[in-house]
Amino acid sequence: MKNEPAHTAERPPIVAVLGHVDHGKSTLLDFIRKANVVAGEAGGITQHVAAYEVAHKGKRITFIDTPGHAAFSAIRARGASAADIAILVVAADDGVKAQTLEALQSIRDAGTPFIVAINKIDKPNADQDRTIRTLLDEKVYLEKYGGDVPWAALSAKTGTGVEELLDLILLVAEIEGFSGDSAASAHGYVIEAHRDQKRGLAATLIITDGTLKSGMAVLAGRAIAPVRIMESTAGKSLREATFSSPVQLVGFDTLPQVGEEFHSYKNKREAEAARPLLVAGATRTPSQAPLAEGETGPFEMPVIIRADASGSLEAINQEVLKLGTEHARVRVVQSGIGTVSENDVKAAIACDVPAVVIGFNVGIDSPAAAIALQHGIPIETFTIIYKLTERLEELLGKSAPKRRVEAATGKAKVLMQFGSRKDEHVIGGKALEGFLERGSAVRVMRRAEELGVGKIKNIQSNKQDVNRIEDGREFGAQITAPFEILAGDTLEAFTTSME
Repeated sequence: MKNEPAHTAERPPIVAVLGHVDHGKSTLLDFIRKANVVAGEAGGITQHVAAYEVAHKGKRITFIDTPGHAAFSAIRARGASAADIAILVVAADDGVKAQTLEALQSIRDAGTPFIVAINKIDKPNADQDRTIRTLLDEKVYLEKYGGDVPWAALSAKTGTGVEELLDLILLVAEIEGFSGDSAASAHGYVIEAHRDQKRGLAATLIITDGTLKSGMAVLAGRAIAPVRIMESTAGKSLREATFSSPVQLVGFDTLPQVGEEFHSYKNKREAEAARPLLVAGATRTPSQAPLAEGETGPFEMPVIIRADASGSLEAINQEVLKLGTEHARVRVVQSGIGTVSENDVKAAIACDVPAVVIGFNVGIDSPAAAIALQHGIPIETFTIIYKLTERLEELLGKSAPKRRVEAATGKAKVLMQFGSRKDEHVIGGKALEGFLERGSAVRVMRRAEELGVGKIKNIQSNKQDVNRIEDGREFGAQITAPFEILAGDTLEAFTTSME
């Protein structure tokens, strides 16, 4: 049997809580921690990744709360990867939904043991059996229903079943046998990062193994922070933290990426020696595909984005990529963490088309507000991500130039040419599909080559003037066009509109 290090001990489980938006993930944690976090979240939706430590029956459990909004899918995936155990929350009144499946896939991809929490059993329209069936349809086989996935039915609102869920977490942790070496150098994951207006760049870290002490230094990607200001998630100052503990570390020299793995070193000098070289041109910000040489691109509405935390900024950048069409889209000129500043407004002014400045859960500096007012630069702030994207879509619709759009209405074959006089031609033909109308434009094709566009001045059927000729019928027509129309040509009728 392999000998374990002398300092190896049982490690408290790190638990990620995942599921569909509004299925009660944050309410569940809220009840467990006896603190009202949901009331402080805009729109009742968790928009940050947070970590919390709780005690149950004398043992510690660390929870990771992940955002429920669709925009945060990448963050939820990292939450599942960083956790020892996942809780898949499914509402008894709603069943399996889109983000439930997304969360389930993240859990399976990470190979994380998981527990199903069927929440909201207190709701009048709750149907626990139906919810279980929807889980079975997704090959989630629960205990007592032919499978081995542990589960609990509960109400996060009243607390019914929460005790049983916590017992299940400790049971799974005991079976899995999580352990850590307190003598090792600390390492783990960056859960969240933000700019503290008074103290600088800070990050929430989850220690998965080892011990972090004052005087050491942390390296996450290329971001380094000396361990001077270290706090618990409750804001208590710490001199030392060990495995499974979530801590906030202040003093990074650059903002670390959410989901980045971190390692600790004896001092800052050792961390700097281990820092990877900066690759020229490397970026983590998503962007649209570049245009080919000579290609004329779509209209781009420039925006500048400021957010309170890197997780929020990443989610917003991802959502912005989805906005617009092939003809008009949003382009992020620059983005960052912290208050909307004078430099942001100046960057907006410098754009070819004045940019819109967007703030998410951040304030606006007085100089920035003054310059924006002077130059007519709009600054808009939001606390809910889908409200932000809805507004950007609205602004894009207003600012994108109108374009001419053609819609085909019908096609006909020219059977005979009865005569031509200047630019007027009398022809006989047969409608092949759709319809042709008096006054509509027609594109004249000859052997797959376009001759030009004409206009139907008059149209007849059975020697009677008509407004429209339908598919399959023969007709005579007078067409205005600056070229000759011959038997065998094809007429393609179309309408145009601006949008």
